[in-house]
Amino acid sequence: MKARNRRAADRRIVGWVGSAGVEAVGRLALLTGSTAVFSRLLTPRDFGVTALVLTFTAVGAVFVGMPFEEALAQRRFLRSAHLRSALGASWIIGGAILAVSALAGWALARFYQEPEFALLLPVSMVSIFFTGHTAILLALARRLRRFNDIAAASLLGHLVGVALSLILAFAGAGLWSLVANRVLISLAIAVILQMRIGFLILPRWSFAPIAELGRFAGLSFLDRLIDNLTYLVFNNVVEAIYGASVLGYVNMAMRLIEPIRGAVAATGHNLAFSFFAPVSRDRRRLGALAETVVSQSALVVAPMFVGMAAVTPVLLPLMAGPGWNDATDIAVCLAIGGAIASPPRLIFTALSASAKPEFALISTIASFVTTIVALIATSMFGPISVGLSRIAGDATRAAFAIGLRSAHLHWPRLGRLAALAPAWALSGVMGAVVALSAALAPATHKWSLLIFLVALGVVVYGSLLAVFARPTFLRLTGHLRGRGGEAIAAAQ
Repeated sequence: MKARNRRAADRRIVGWVGSAGVEAVGRLALLTGSTAVFSRLLTPRDFGVTALVLTFTAVGAVFVGMPFEEALAQRRFLRSAHLRSALGASWIIGGAILAVSALAGWALARFYQEPEFALLLPVSMVSIFFTGHTAILLALARRLRRFNDIAAASLLGHLVGVALSLILAFAGAGLWSLVANRVLISLAIAVILQMRIGFLILPRWSFAPIAELGRFAGLSFLDRLIDNLTYLVFNNVVEAIYGASVLGYVNMAMRLIEPIRGAVAATGHNLAFSFFAPVSRDRRRLGALAETVVSQSALVVAPMFVGMAAVTPVLLPLMAGPGWNDATDIAVCLAIGGAIASPPRLIFTALSASAKPEFALISTIASFVTTIVALIATSMFGPISVGLSRIAGDATRAAFAIGLRSAHLHWPRLGRLAALAPAWALSGVMGAVVALSAALAPATHKWSLLIFLVALGVVVYGSLLAVFARPTFLRLTGHLRGRGGEAIAAAQ
């Protein structure tokens, strides 16, 4: 019976990961394709101004959704009153933020000397009402383990939003089409997820259910707020040092890397959280499960980002077209930072499942400070300082996850490092091989070269796994053949 239950759980996980993988690939294809179009219709300055607007919007969105999503998902007993009150509170907060943004837009337009800012900011802020509703639906879906619905809503929402914003771009809407892209995607995801979940949540204000969310909601909110403030301050410092055009190159680099990073972070956190939560009261079991999840996930996640770093010098010019070469080095650094920081994030997920979100908050603050200090300190090197500062911030977050006291998770520091090091080492070897091949290859036939480099990376990394991490290799190939359980047993 236990073996049958394990196999059933294994199949569910594979199904969820498969859906998330399809969603991530589809979303990346949509965003990459749309960026290829936008980059040929708009200027780096347009991307820079939009980056400033959207970072303010991202901070606003934190206030309406993030105080509630993690707290609702983590709460042991959840009533409909919690959901209704959370939505009511998010709408009240959203209305206040929208009113403030209408006034702040004019002041920021004068500060940045960009007249469009006056209307761009409040129009962009409209999206926070939809992201707040979506955050509460996501919490409910995560509790019900309806990850397939989350993936489907995200993919379909991006499809609708991207298609409509491209129509606006071709109609001559200029940078308004980039802002509309954010609003339309948020609206589409909210509507589609509501339709798939089927449970209609109506807003209602009541202080008591909000108060019951308590400490966890506050700490989770601060963690996400500081994370988004990092982008806000970061973009403003970049604009102050280098100007809006260089910020446009940064925006282009982020449009290539951040969709993957966001999808990996959200999918990994949601899946891992749902399995960590049932054992969260037993630190020994939680530590053992976290060790397995982190080590196995790292061997899958790290090569994705290292591979992106290796092929970016070929991929980004194909995607963005001429005139965007300065974004390449920044994108490479962003991908390297993703390889460093993404796998250890699941350590904070395990701690959050045991109602200890404060460690994620502290790591976010440390990463924020390191990023800004490194950006200013390395500005003498030119725009590459943008990428170097992000690597420094991501390395700080990873070091904090590894260096936490063992008592918090019942998992020794050396054990955490040993769980992550093989993935970083094997991915590094694969990335070096691919990057060297890209550098030595002729400059013609870029698409053929890109396909070859991707295939080379898969073959090299698969071979390294087969030799140095055989259980994981058998697990992955077994899942592809539908025999994950048997492959694991054979490896053991």
